[in-house]
Amino acid sequence: MNFNKNNKDNINLGQLVGKLQKEDNRYSNLCKGLKPIYWVLIPIYAIMAIDAYIESKEINDLFAGLCFVGCFLIFALVLGNFQKEFKTVDYSLPTLSMLKKAAERYKPFRPKSFLAFAAFFLMDAGFYLSSHFNNYAVKFQIYFIALFFVSVAIGLVIWYIRYKPLRDNALRLIAEIEGE
Repeated sequence: MNFNKNNKDNINLGQLVGKLQKEDNRYSNLCKGLKPIYWVLIPIYAIMAIDAYIESKEINDLFAGLCFVGCFLIFALVLGNFQKEFKTVDYSLPTLSMLKKAAERYKPFRPKSFLAFAAFFLMDAGFYLSSHFNNYAVKFQIYFIALFFVSVAIGLVIWYIRYKPLRDNALRLIAEIEGE
């Protein structure tokens, strides 16, 4: 079973492992670079939430700030988990096991990534609850949801161009090894 329409895209195991190592390292470094941003934002937004509550005396402002803090905490934890996962990939595993883990790692939607979706909607709840956006709530929600879908679409395009070939080649090699 050939997963690529174009056979010139097929690569051998050595080439695939080299490309996987490069992408795993790049992805780990990306997560490592983004993670501190969220850890800095968490206390800043916690202070801002408390300050907004003290100033406005509206519990919604406190909940809005806590939604942002929760959102950033989820993003920081997810990035830390991804960084660890991509940094500690074991290429010395048996070939079939290593390829199956690589194919799983480069799926476009994984259970761990749905936590990031939850964080995104927690941020949306923070905007919705904030008294600063009361006048624009519906309009802002439309833009925010549109931004979410555009972000997912851009992410899928990047996945399709950069990571799908790796996953397809891993799946092709798995099929060859398993004799399918």
